Amino acid sequence: MNKIIYGLLLLILGSHGNSWAAARLPVLQEQVIDSAVLGEMRNLVVYLPTGYENSQERYPVLYLTDGDIQGPHTAGTIDYLAKFEQMPPMIVIGIVNPPETRARDLTVTPPEKQNPNQLENADRFLAFVENEVIPFAKQQYRTLDYQALSGTSHGGQFAINALVKRPGLFNAVIAISPSLYWNNQQLLGLAEQALKSDQLQGHLYVSIANEEPTMTEPYQRFVDLLARSPSDKLTVVSQTFSDETHNTTVLQGQYAALKYLFSDWPIPEGEPKTLADLQAKFASRSKLLKTDIMIPQDKASGYAGWLQYLNRQDDALALLKWNRTNYPQSLNAHTALIKAYLHFKMTEDAKAALKDALKTLNELSSEQKAQLEALFA
Repeated sequence: MNKIIYGLLLLILGSHGNSWAAARLPVLQEQVIDSAVLGEMRNLVVYLPTGYENSQERYPVLYLTDGDIQGPHTAGTIDYLAKFEQMPPMIVIGIVNPPETRARDLTVTPPEKQNPNQLENADRFLAFVENEVIPFAKQQYRTLDYQALSGTSHGGQFAINALVKRPGLFNAVIAISPSLYWNNQQLLGLAEQALKSDQLQGHLYVSIANEEPTMTEPYQRFVDLLARSPSDKLTVVSQTFSDETHNTTVLQGQYAALKYLFSDWPIPEGEPKTLADLQAKFASRSKLLKTDIMIPQDKASGYAGWLQYLNRQDDALALLKWNRTNYPQSLNAHTALIKAYLHFKMTEDAKAALKDALKTLNELSSEQKAQLEALFA
């Protein structure tokens, strides 16, 4: 019996072996933007999800600072988690921040040096991201409206500055070991003002490692500030990686952040799901990404097979009939329903389902027709 259940789980979830055998990886592209905002050419490293080129689907987007350094492992983490349905596939737009301009791009300008008539430093780079990088991504790629921003160290400072200065631009912000000490902890004051006016919104994930007090003390002040000013519009998770350093924490930080942002995405394992269960889960996914996401045909068939094995006739048939209705050109959807009717000894219903399949399926070959009719042998 355990072997049968394991087989059903593999059918529903996909086996590890099949995932590795497919050997399909995200596609890397290098792009260049001639930036009017910055007055210079800027490089992007873009990772497209597995299967992007062979589909018409649209995807959420993660914008990432230090994209040449942080892009490969972040795209790999997303690809791995998406393969096992822990999160959706995402397009990763890695913005390259070379050493010679990194501090200028990602850090906030001291108050005494700010020019009220001109954006500078992180604010100017944020304008570049908002007005040039994001429109470029939307024009070049099949994107959804859901977009997140992630940065580490100075990139984490930049990410929090974006949350404060442009609330609502990103659905989620990830700031790993943010350099909040900068300019005498200037960003903490800006965040406090934004919190008092209840401007901040979306999801924020922040983390710190085993680092010097220069990093940890302002970080803790920031976390305490967030805790003192809770908001229904902003959800916050903070995490400490005490076994990591400033340079190693980003690997675990990105993983933990993505798991947090999409904590409601996975379908709980260990028990069969009815049509109502799956519809509720995919309605939740649709709401998060602001697009309609339908239960995949193979997933509906897989869970129906599990319900059929448990002899939950009504639940199994309800899922299979939904599947046939929503995937009328799927031979597998028709076949699974006919087999279920025969399993439950509902011969007349099976014959009616066969008649429906022969009438509905386009370009049905003689061999496929014979396979359907052979189900009654």
